[in-house]
Amino acid sequence: MPQLDIVYILMIYLWAWLTLTLLTLKIKTLTLATKMKKQPPLYPQPTTLSTPWT
Repeated sequence: MPQLDIVYILMIYLWAWLTLTLLTLKIKTLTLATKMKKQPPLYPQPTTLSTPWT
């Protein structure tokens, strides 16, 4: 019986680790996607702001 308990605990640990790793990867990919989406509009803004100065 103790062996079954150890296996059960290990399974829960593995599932928790997998879920955490997947969540962290998803969060990282989402943050990277948002950063990549936000960056391109920032580049034209300085050009539009510099046009009145020129």
